[in-house]
Amino acid sequence: MSTSAKLDTGKNKQGEGSLVLRLDEVRPNRIPAKRQTAPELPSARPRKTVVTYKTEKITGFVKAASGGISGTAISFFLMVVLPTVIGAMYFAFVASPQYVSEFRFSVRPSSTNGSMAAEAALIMSNSYIVSDYAISRDAVEALDKMVGLRQIYSNENIDALSRMSPDASIEKMVTYWKRRVSTSYDLTTGINIIEVSAFRPEDAQRIAAGLKTLSEKLINEISEKARQTQMSVSKTELDRAAERLRDLRREQTALRIDQGTIDARKEADAKLQITSKLRSEQAALKSEYASLSSYMDSKSPKLSVLRSQIKANDDQLKQMQSQITTSDDKNGALDGASLVTRYDELETDIDIATKYYQSMLTNFENARMQASNSQIYLATYVQPGLPQIASYPRVVFDTILVLLSAIGIWVVLTLIYYSIRDHA
Repeated sequence: MSTSAKLDTGKNKQGEGSLVLRLDEVRPNRIPAKRQTAPELPSARPRKTVVTYKTEKITGFVKAASGGISGTAISFFLMVVLPTVIGAMYFAFVASPQYVSEFRFSVRPSSTNGSMAAEAALIMSNSYIVSDYAISRDAVEALDKMVGLRQIYSNENIDALSRMSPDASIEKMVTYWKRRVSTSYDLTTGINIIEVSAFRPEDAQRIAAGLKTLSEKLINEISEKARQTQMSVSKTELDRAAERLRDLRREQTALRIDQGTIDARKEADAKLQITSKLRSEQAALKSEYASLSSYMDSKSPKLSVLRSQIKANDDQLKQMQSQITTSDDKNGALDGASLVTRYDELETDIDIATKYYQSMLTNFENARMQASNSQIYLATYVQPGLPQIASYPRVVFDTILVLLSAIGIWVVLTLIYYSIRDHA
């Protein structure tokens, strides 16, 4: 009694050759019977011995011996084990330590007299502006001038994979910088956190301090521009009102100089009073003359004196009336009525311009107060510090991350391979 094994070959449903190793039950050994072969016929050519193998048996045996299992193991080693080992060695022995310095701040309005919704929107928008500026090209160029960003990150002591090329273009510098700075904003508290990593503690602190200074400058510029924009309209109207008032006052001064008078209205009133007085005196003299001439001789001294007074008074009255009603075209002097009219017009225009100027001045002061209330500033409550311990690389964490990533990629590619093979 013995145990015997047989290799059975056949074809599966797809018509492929298959090899099955089967253990027979324990039974007596049997000697296979010899096959009856036909007698060979003589041939004129020399006979060659031809050895024929069944390819299906050989192929099936190779597949069974090393096909699925060893291929999977090799792929697992190449795609999972090897990258993980290389990554662990890099993180542990090659990667340069990175130090992180951070600062925290919030954007605040200088006054809280406005609506809560408007202030919240203002704070949030400017906070996002600062976060976006921190990773922008403008920030990179400014930091390069301020602290020498290119020299810091292209130091030869940094490992090759982490070091920036000293000849990198500004676009590549921005891409590299985005891997060295991290920004976050908390909508609930309104707090911004900016972290900067470098390969020396003092470099990290210096870069973070420079970025904080640039952020404060940006907020101040935004605030000042908003204030000027808010005040520009009222300032323009105020300047126009002031210029109009100055023009009218200059015109009034020129009129006074040309006409030789300081206050045409007062002088005209004085002339009218004199004229009225002269007329009253003239009427009294004429009445007295008429009364005396009724019983006195016309050649009497008394009547002669009255006639002289009446004539002198009449000449003076004509002169005053001429000053009031007659203009001097040669000297450009206006008559009294025209002068008073022009003077009154100027006084009216000046009064209107003065009231308009006062109104624009009030509007300007209100706009200035509103602009002052809407001023914003950067309130930094955590200053950039000097880190003591390297934050990166995290050897264990980063190695596990590489392992999980490699396993994920290997699983996906393996499933794709078997899916393609089964449907081929």
